[in-house]
Amino acid sequence: MEKRDELQYPADLYLEGSDQHRGWFLSSLKTAIAMHGNAPYKEVLTHGFFVDAEGKKMSKSLGNTVAPEKIFQQYGADILRLWVAATDYRGEMTVSDEIFKRVADAYRRIRNTARFMLANLNGFEPKTHSVDQNEMLALDYWIVRQCQLLQNELIDHYHEYNFLNIYQKIHNFCVIELGGFYLDVIKDRQYTTQLIVWRAVLPKQRCITYWKC
Repeated sequence: MEKRDELQYPADLYLEGSDQHRGWFLSSLKTAIAMHGNAPYKEVLTHGFFVDAEGKKMSKSLGNTVAPEKIFQQYGADILRLWVAATDYRGEMTVSDEIFKRVADAYRRIRNTARFMLANLNGFEPKTHSVDQNEMLALDYWIVRQCQLLQNELIDHYHEYNFLNIYQKIHNFCVIELGGFYLDVIKDRQYTTQLIVWRAVLPKQRCITYWKC
């Protein structure tokens, strides 16, 4: 790493399976301390192993492995990505059709919520239709504030590599705050006074929630 300009020492992150606590992690640590007097990494992140629906470790000898290509063909790449984000990698990670079906349902709820909101932005011009937050209705100010709080929480979770909480909070926000409450309440305004709705619910400082998989 010290001989490559694009890399830095110590490394930001060492990432490996939990079986390497006494393997690569330990040997790297001992060697670096002996040579440099400090650890070769700033952070260590370990993950568990894949297991089947019965909790058995996946291996070719047992014949219980699942090829990623099969998941792509059956559910699509986005479902696989969401499953990775929705899995608690700190323990053993279960792979089964039932789990992928649940993830697919969650994906559709998130996607449909996003599509509904984007579809209703047709013709929206930020410079013309945006308003200050202090001019918004109380209900609209509330949802924007909830979105801003969510965004701050998600950024913190990214720094902590807590992808499971990111998935859960985005999903819950789409299902509860948006789909279960806010978007349902504003339907009358949405379908009868489009321009007024834009000016009511879209402030100059719009909230953007980032989701990385």
